[in-house]
Amino acid sequence: MNPLKRSITWVLVSAASALGQSVDTAAQPIDLPAVLRLAGAENLEVKFAEEKLLEAQAKEAGALWQLFPTLSPGVGYRNHSGRTQAVTGQVFDVDKESLSAGATIQLQLEFGEAVYRRLAAKQTALAAGHGVEAQRHRTIQQAVQAYFDLLRAQLALQLHDESVRIARDYHAQVVQGVAAGLAPKADELRASAQLNRSEVRQRQAAEALSRESTRLAALLRLRIDGSLRPAAATAALLAFPEKELPVQDLLQQAWLKRAELAENEALVAAAAQEADGARYGPLFPTLGAQYFAGGLGGSPASARQDYASTTETSVTLSWRIGAGGLFDRSRQAATEARERQMRLRGASIREAITREVVDARTEVHSLLGQLELLRQQVGSTEAALQFALRRKEFSVGVVLEAIQAQQDALQAKFEYLQTLTEANKAQYRLRHAIGD
Repeated sequence: MNPLKRSITWVLVSAASALGQSVDTAAQPIDLPAVLRLAGAENLEVKFAEEKLLEAQAKEAGALWQLFPTLSPGVGYRNHSGRTQAVTGQVFDVDKESLSAGATIQLQLEFGEAVYRRLAAKQTALAAGHGVEAQRHRTIQQAVQAYFDLLRAQLALQLHDESVRIARDYHAQVVQGVAAGLAPKADELRASAQLNRSEVRQRQAAEALSRESTRLAALLRLRIDGSLRPAAATAALLAFPEKELPVQDLLQQAWLKRAELAENEALVAAAAQEADGARYGPLFPTLGAQYFAGGLGGSPASARQDYASTTETSVTLSWRIGAGGLFDRSRQAATEARERQMRLRGASIREAITREVVDARTEVHSLLGQLELLRQQVGSTEAALQFALRRKEFSVGVVLEAIQAQQDALQAKFEYLQTLTEANKAQYRLRHAIGD
């Protein structure tokens, strides 16, 4: 196997072939489809957005109920004893009581306000629905990024495991050479120092893996114990066709599909309805209607003696002038300002999405270009390492040369792995930016 293929094999090695002291036997496997499912269902931010949606829907239903009359059943008892005044002005003593029972149907309907309030509440509920979708997309994006970081940490640990194995074997060879008088003691000390460095980095890589595991578990609302591991720890470059599309096509998709823009459009519509309500609502009259049906009885002796049925009806039509009504310019100015704020917010969101799309696409193409160069670098450094090890076997090379070659090869593999991970993350960021 040539050096390039061998180096790539180590980067793409599966977790099953890397079982050893650094692998957690209690690891819980997880793959990308599982991350995508859990991220949109269990995250606290998504649940919070869903509760906001339920609140908006309840307010929408409440605005609808304001269009209907209310029914108020009840019983009333009144007793008076002592002085009172007649309508003619005479004051005298009297004992009396009355008893009433029945139900009142009452309607207080502000036509303009009720209609516009209902329309605004409907748009607010629609915006909350888009807000749930936007939050779910953001959460999925965060979880995907965390999953790729976990995968990178797992592969980095495998690289450190291999580095420790090579350093340990090389140290043993140098020790034998020193014992045979073929190498100076300084070479053994250098090889020992290199082994110690590799073991320290191996422990640091294991810590980083646990840290990435807890971060992903927190996002997915799973048990936070550092035991999550990629189900298949292989580093492969994802191939999404979006990166080949022109920027303008990507922007058109983003402007049509991003939930944040749809949410803001609904909020703009709600603010516009509120502004229309403040502007035109007071022109419509307020209808007041009340109907009572029941019974009434009252006498000096007992209210039950002459108890009989009674009804009462009243209807009013009125307009409000002043605060909250006609000629209230301050209220109109406030609602119009809110509508302008929502429109400006929409323009800001649109600009931010445009930057996301352009930056993500640029980053993808830049990382793909870097990846090809780093692939060549991995092959070159791996070949140099093998050459240095063979030279040492024939007692031609020096220990320092072999150690430097090992460090160069490991660094090249890490850079390749890092860039590969960032390229996959950037492709997902591009997909998120266009609303997929």
